[in-house]
Amino acid sequence: MFTKKEKIYLLISILVLTFVFGFDDGAKSFVLEHWLLNFIRIFLFVLITILFREIIIKFFASRHDSVSEYNIWNVERIWLGSKGKLPRPLPFGIILSLILTFASLGKFFFTAVGIHNLTERRLSRVGRKLIRLNYFEEAQIVSIGIISNLFLAIISIIIGRFFNLNVSDFVNLNFYIVLFNIIPLSNLDGAKIFFGSVFLYIFILVFVVAAFLLIKFSIVFSLLVAFLAAVICVGIYFYKVNW
Repeated sequence: MFTKKEKIYLLISILVLTFVFGFDDGAKSFVLEHWLLNFIRIFLFVLITILFREIIIKFFASRHDSVSEYNIWNVERIWLGSKGKLPRPLPFGIILSLILTFASLGKFFFTAVGIHNLTERRLSRVGRKLIRLNYFEEAQIVSIGIISNLFLAIISIIIGRFFNLNVSDFVNLNFYIVLFNIIPLSNLDGAKIFFGSVFLYIFILVFVVAAFLLIKFSIVFSLLVAFLAAVICVGIYFYKVNW
């Protein structure tokens, strides 16, 4: 399912995100044993989150007769024109994540370290209205990845309540991964959704963020309120655009 390059990029991303979320273990004083145990715990959380999301995206990409390939988010230019092009791609997401983690001692996060390169399987798409994968299809595919993080959070809360476990770290981890990956910048998932459909972007943004903010109180209530808020925001945008 994953190419050799993808496995390397995924491992790098998982380790970086583990470091970002596990840097501050919440203890008043540093104890190496406690920090390492927390690091392993966060590593498992990140591993489950990232692998589940990537498998879901790959599955839905195949439903569109296309392939999703995970890659590190690299920046190739810092300015317009030939002088703005960098000699080699810069892993901007990883660098920003590490700098912010060190600068804030693990209090603030930046989690957008990877992107999804989507390519169509043209022979498989014969008979479709469009042979090439269009922007709206790309938006649909990566939107599922965003939703998968919310799904994981809901499942973890249900399990946590059933077994009386504290799953707040896992829920927060998924929230921060969504929050930064949905930014409509460069090749991030948020940009694919935004340029594929502004209506879908507004709906996904409002629905997922609102659901995450309210989900700790009540799952059903949070989903209903988040859905209504998303519909209202899309309706307001539609009204402004058309009137």
